[in-house]
Amino acid sequence: MEKSSQSLNIWKILLPTFIGVGVILYMFGKEFNIEDLKQISITGHTVFWIFIAFCFMLGRDIGFTIRYRYLTEKQLSWKQCLKVTFLAEFGTAITPSSVGGSSMAVIFLSKENIPVGKSTAMVFVTLLLDELFFVVTFPVLLLFIPVSELFGDASTVGTSVFIFFIVAYIMKALLCTLLIIGLFFKPQVIRWLIIKIFRLPFLNRWHRSAVKAGDDLIISSREIRGKTLSYWFPLIVATILSWFSRYLVVNSLFIAFFPVYDNLLIFARQFVMWVLMMISPTPGASGISEVVFKQYLGEFIPFVGVVPIIALLWRLLTYYNYLFVGAIIVPRWAKKAFSKKKEE
Repeated sequence: MEKSSQSLNIWKILLPTFIGVGVILYMFGKEFNIEDLKQISITGHTVFWIFIAFCFMLGRDIGFTIRYRYLTEKQLSWKQCLKVTFLAEFGTAITPSSVGGSSMAVIFLSKENIPVGKSTAMVFVTLLLDELFFVVTFPVLLLFIPVSELFGDASTVGTSVFIFFIVAYIMKALLCTLLIIGLFFKPQVIRWLIIKIFRLPFLNRWHRSAVKAGDDLIISSREIRGKTLSYWFPLIVATILSWFSRYLVVNSLFIAFFPVYDNLLIFARQFVMWVLMMISPTPGASGISEVVFKQYLGEFIPFVGVVPIIALLWRLLTYYNYLFVGAIIVPRWAKKAFSKKKEE
């Protein structure tokens, strides 16, 4: 039984890796051009900006680590918060993007001796902060970038991106609204609404899970009500730091290989791209993210043959690294956490 479980866990890592690398290899095979590659010169400038891209990914992890530190009100050490960050990102990497690692974060936090009620509240707060970031950032970006530039021309790709993004944005806005009402105002009403919705015939199979989610929301509301600005301010700053750092990875990679003239537009398009990736059914948006990267950001890359290289570097820094780190720390963490629970 243990061997079959280990085999399943290995495939959870290998499957998204094979999907993503397979798409990139396809891009190499279709677009490989030796003349394009000859125009790339690896200089100190290139190495420096790849290093900056790496630093931005560290900034993202630092932001989430800070967030867990203040969410637990310093109950967890910095080392424990960093570990929970990597574990949660690993969970996100091996589950569909539409599911994410948030639900797994409850387990990780509870195994670090955070009560389940409190850890559930923390997960709801992180979900709210992330969704609020997307909901608020989009109209701000529209103040500086026309819709036509943000979503591309009226081609099939541009139209599809626009439609999918608007659907995803509306879903996020609704989720945000429900979380705000549920956590701060009327948790019982939201619980009643969730249960009623999941009593519909085509949703009835998830009714028990919906009841549990409603109960968790009420517990979470009790946990966070009355929190002052000193509690919320570092969480908001850490969330902005994390997401801005993640987006700036691509800007840095672009600058490493060629001159960039519109960093804000590239940053904004990544915002749209990440929202699309979050509704992907594949683990870590594998395959889909590489295709969207090529179609949506490829126009900024002057040499077509360079697109697969930058896409691979981008995924190494923002996705495969979490698979690698998670594969190292998860077995040791699980053995320690669950053996401790067994002893107790």
